[in-house]
Amino acid sequence: MARSRGVVAAVVMVAAVLVIQMVASVLSAVIADRTLSAAAEDTYTYVGDLMSERVATFAGAASDVVEGTASEIRRDGTLPTDDELLRALADRLDREPAVGSIFVAEPDGHLVSLATAPDGYSLVEVTPDPAAGGAAITRVEYDAELDETDRTDGSTAYDPTSRPWYQRALGSTAVAWTDPYISSRTDEIVVSPVLAVRDPAGAAVAVVGADLDLDRLGSLLEDIPIGSDAHAFILTGDGKVVAAPAGQRATLHRLQAQLDGVPDASDLGIPTAAPSAIASSSAIRAHGDTVSLERTMDPATGLDWVLHLDASASDLAPAVSGFKRAAYWVTSFSVLMVVVAAGLALQLWRPIRRMREHAQTDALTGLANRYEYARRGRAILRSAQRDGEAVVLIALDLDDFKRVNDEHGHDAGDVVLAAVGDVLNETVRSRDIAARIGGDEFIVLMRLGERGSPVEVARRLRDDVALAIRESFAGGCGAGATAGFATTTAAGHDLATLQSAADEALVSGKRVRKGRTYAFGHGAGTHAPGDDAPEGLSPAGSLPGN
Repeated sequence: MARSRGVVAAVVMVAAVLVIQMVASVLSAVIADRTLSAAAEDTYTYVGDLMSERVATFAGAASDVVEGTASEIRRDGTLPTDDELLRALADRLDREPAVGSIFVAEPDGHLVSLATAPDGYSLVEVTPDPAAGGAAITRVEYDAELDETDRTDGSTAYDPTSRPWYQRALGSTAVAWTDPYISSRTDEIVVSPVLAVRDPAGAAVAVVGADLDLDRLGSLLEDIPIGSDAHAFILTGDGKVVAAPAGQRATLHRLQAQLDGVPDASDLGIPTAAPSAIASSSAIRAHGDTVSLERTMDPATGLDWVLHLDASASDLAPAVSGFKRAAYWVTSFSVLMVVVAAGLALQLWRPIRRMREHAQTDALTGLANRYEYARRGRAILRSAQRDGEAVVLIALDLDDFKRVNDEHGHDAGDVVLAAVGDVLNETVRSRDIAARIGGDEFIVLMRLGERGSPVEVARRLRDDVALAIRESFAGGCGAGATAGFATTTAAGHDLATLQSAADEALVSGKRVRKGRTYAFGHGAGTHAPGDDAPEGLSPAGSLPGN
């Protein structure tokens, strides 16, 4: 009997140990599953940011073509001759593969459109013919050397001044993007940046536009760094399809023919969120084994587009299902599988940690990204308010940075940005944060403590950044830095309000003079001689000569 009780007790003890170990394994699996899900969400958000930046860069190239062509016309005060215009448009098409065609329309209905062709260029010229009640149309094919190879003349009722793109340009004072429309030249869906060129009195003398090469954009949408089944679409705010991945182009053409117009997301079976559901700038939703992300474009791009990204949940965190299966084996068969699961967890932890670090850090500068800045910034302000400590937020913007990229290439711009990141990383303490929140926009949030006055802190930081720029690529290539700052004493402890105050000081100050440090509120410094600073702004000085 005693021996039996001893055996039972031993069995109970062993069972209890096994149950405890199994429960611990299951709990560990649940915790790891949540961690993996969070890492997957961070990864998806990062990929969405990456893809939206690629699209914005692609579209921005077309905007630059339109602005450059309009600037030439505005500078000359008149339209170039036919031959000059032909060569100017061909040169711009050669330099910018994102553009499929460029067109220039005059208020009298005259239109010149040049598009790339397999062996050269294709020109369409529409010349109004009031006597005939329509217009003459000429189609000319050119080889790569702009030698004419074929010409066709005819008549048309086409009036460019009645087209949506022409009216869109007249209604805007800057480059404006059309909604997707069907091109009368190719019968394909196109979307175009357009700009009205105006005389000194404000009257339009021409409208310049460019058709975005949606085939190339579709290829870009296929290049997604998460799984072979992931795909992306570009939609307008009301769900019209702007661009589809290359593999979906045939379906898009078929739907276009059936609908006799531009398809929308529902026609392609794309489950989209309502615009109001896209909190802040993006929304992530799961339906079945698919995870969808909708992300609006940065407002600074002027694009009213939404990036829709679909991916398999298993592609986002491929170790999740394997880890769960390991947990089931552990629960069913023995402590040995618990050890195996623990070993898998240890192996998974390092890549998970790396994924989270990538999701929190700007890869080029090593600074915090926008999401990490928002998270840590609020925590810093809460802690400082609790401790009764003042905090300064400094907004930095690089002056003439676009010229560095234009004249020396994006590699040179990356060198300058990396130099700024190095100096900011060296300046901030562990309880402060420095972040890159845009292309050449940086934020530094510091507890003042024993650092001194916020004026001195902000001015010294701006001076250090300006010096780092000059010592980077080719003397900084003429780039500099302007700073605006605000303190919790003046603007309170809300992060958005504090950043808005610093941005206001920065933007208003740059209108006065670049390369200076400006304070939000009164009494932050002395007006520099000749500076006409807006009310509430004071230049805080800078390194001489910058």
